[in-house]
Amino acid sequence: MGTHAGELPAERCFAAIPARSRLFSSLLWFILFVIPLLIPNARAQQASDCLLCHGPSTGLKNSQGKDITVSPSAHMKGPHGSLGCVDCHAGAAAQTHNAKTASASCIACHADAAKDMAAGAHAALGNPGDSQTCIACHGTGNVAKAVAGPQFCATCHATEVEQYHASIHGRDRDHGNADVPTCQSCHGSAHAALPSSDPHSPVNKRNLPDTCGSCHSNPQLAAKYMFTEVRPVEAYRLSVHGRATQQGNLNAASCSDCHGTHDILPVSDPHSKIWKQNVAATCGQCHAAVYNTYAQSIHGQAVAKGVLQAATCTDCHREHDILAPGNPGSPVYMANVSQQACSHCHADTELMAGFNLPQNRVPTYEDSYHGLAAREGRQTVANCASCHGVHNIYPSSDPRSTVNHANLSRTCGQCHADAGRRFAIGPVHVMSKTTPGGRVLDFVKLFYFIVIPVTLGLMLLHNALDLRRKARAVLAHYRQHPGQIRLTLSERWQHALLLVSFIVLVITGFALKYPHSLLAAPFLRWEHLFPVRGWLHRIAGVVLIGASVYHVVYLSVKKSGRRWLKDMVPDLRDAKEAIQTVEYNLGRLEQPPHYRRFNYVEKAEYWALVWGTAVMAITGVLLWLNDWILAHLPHPASILAISTAIHFYEAILATLAILIWHFYAVIFDPDIYPVKWTFLTGRAPEHEVREVKDDSTSKAPGSAADPGSGSDGKP
Repeated sequence: MGTHAGELPAERCFAAIPARSRLFSSLLWFILFVIPLLIPNARAQQASDCLLCHGPSTGLKNSQGKDITVSPSAHMKGPHGSLGCVDCHAGAAAQTHNAKTASASCIACHADAAKDMAAGAHAALGNPGDSQTCIACHGTGNVAKAVAGPQFCATCHATEVEQYHASIHGRDRDHGNADVPTCQSCHGSAHAALPSSDPHSPVNKRNLPDTCGSCHSNPQLAAKYMFTEVRPVEAYRLSVHGRATQQGNLNAASCSDCHGTHDILPVSDPHSKIWKQNVAATCGQCHAAVYNTYAQSIHGQAVAKGVLQAATCTDCHREHDILAPGNPGSPVYMANVSQQACSHCHADTELMAGFNLPQNRVPTYEDSYHGLAAREGRQTVANCASCHGVHNIYPSSDPRSTVNHANLSRTCGQCHADAGRRFAIGPVHVMSKTTPGGRVLDFVKLFYFIVIPVTLGLMLLHNALDLRRKARAVLAHYRQHPGQIRLTLSERWQHALLLVSFIVLVITGFALKYPHSLLAAPFLRWEHLFPVRGWLHRIAGVVLIGASVYHVVYLSVKKSGRRWLKDMVPDLRDAKEAIQTVEYNLGRLEQPPHYRRFNYVEKAEYWALVWGTAVMAITGVLLWLNDWILAHLPHPASILAISTAIHFYEAILATLAILIWHFYAVIFDPDIYPVKWTFLTGRAPEHEVREVKDDSTSKAPGSAADPGSGSDGKP
């Protein structure tokens, strides 16, 4: 019920009842009002009591002529349906009451709403502590107004609501999309709504990215509605605009400056502020001088005529992640302009052909002195913008163009101070067939195309023959002067399998991780026909695992294998020999220690290999079975992510360990350079005399294990 200003007292209500019912009414009055006063626990007033006067059939009005009747059905359907009359109108419990004594106060229960409203933008609607202010929006017990949705806001904000209904959000909501934001989604609750100028308002410029990001950076909504950009807000925060707003510059662009406020339209709508033909004007709201220059340029004129493939602001500067031109990550940074901004269109041969434009601009620049210097990382070399301009790009036939023949000396003179008119005579973007030099230049190129591969091929052939002769001589020397047997034939085969599979795994594995590297180039040529790299990697992995299993069997079954394992077990002597070796290399000892069959270096490398092989095999198999893991194991994404990380970092560790540790011992050690032939002959070099105990395989004539060398194998 509303506030009763100047209502009739209860006696006048009673007098208004027809005369023939006076006796019955007197009895009813006694029952309803007198008896409850005599019963302490009885309720002071019931709803039925109130309806005797305020029921819809009485037509009761106050002194101002306002209807003060209540519809029980309307009240029960409202948010206060569970409350009785006197819960709000406590003064109505008295036998006699008037508008003042029976008035209700909304803030008795909704003090928080009144407090929020007093500090918000809607405080202008009236005193938040006055129930009449609440009734203006929420209605009375008879009329429950809709207080949610744009239509309610339209009472005061008709223009904004009209724009909202025409926007992409409003259209989708009208089609039943419940995920679409409404007024409260952006502005907050009606009671706590703040003006956009308030720093705490959700639609304040500094807070707007977070407000828009609640939907547009939501991965679930992005997947559901296939947003073209999944996390635009994160990109915006890193941009020059985002950083400026966070630092308090409210003149910098935020979401609504580019997309609109209530009138947000899809990018495909020609009326949208981010429609291709409107982008430059949108940016021009802040960058007026740049816009005026761009509008006269060849790109601006083309876009204005409806050529939507022509470049506009976002094609060069990007959209949300716009960086300052001085930022090395920006596509318009001086070192990136040619490769990232201009080449985006001018290296597209299909696009250039469609507009009958030269297709050789980017490749001829890249082959020029300027292009080669730019790829080397030189910051001061000329790029596309250095010659053609930035926003003021005109056709070369236009007198305003910086590459117009009359202006070339001045343009080139920016870098080449001594450039005169003759300096700028020669052509710039030219293909080989039109390059100065003509047929002579073609002959020079043909000459070197033949001479280079023939010369290098003969060099390779010469060195291969020399290597073959010397290698055979070294092997013959090994056979004539046999040393200790270090590797049996079976062990040499195991080493060969390990060597080949490891090299293939390294090449094919890093080719996957770095597809643009020189290492990956041969595989990329086959990928569209057959996944050569993947199959080679898996086959090499199977070979490595198979060789490892065979090695375990060999260690268990063969006597030589058991001896191998026994000799490979590290002990305290290895630590002592490691210290003595360091002291010898530092010049503190005159002689190196006498090593056993396997020294501390070889033992450390062997057990590192065992660990690395196990780790790489387990993680490799897990990655190979990714579909099965996704279907059957808990937390599959975490398992695969962890396996990928371990596989990758262990591969780096293993590869660098082989290059630094193993290759030094078997290749770059001056005592054995150019290679340690043990992997082919099984015998150690002559200078390597080791202690060998009870190893019948090494008791060859002249070996360190020969009885003539001493009981312990020492010379």
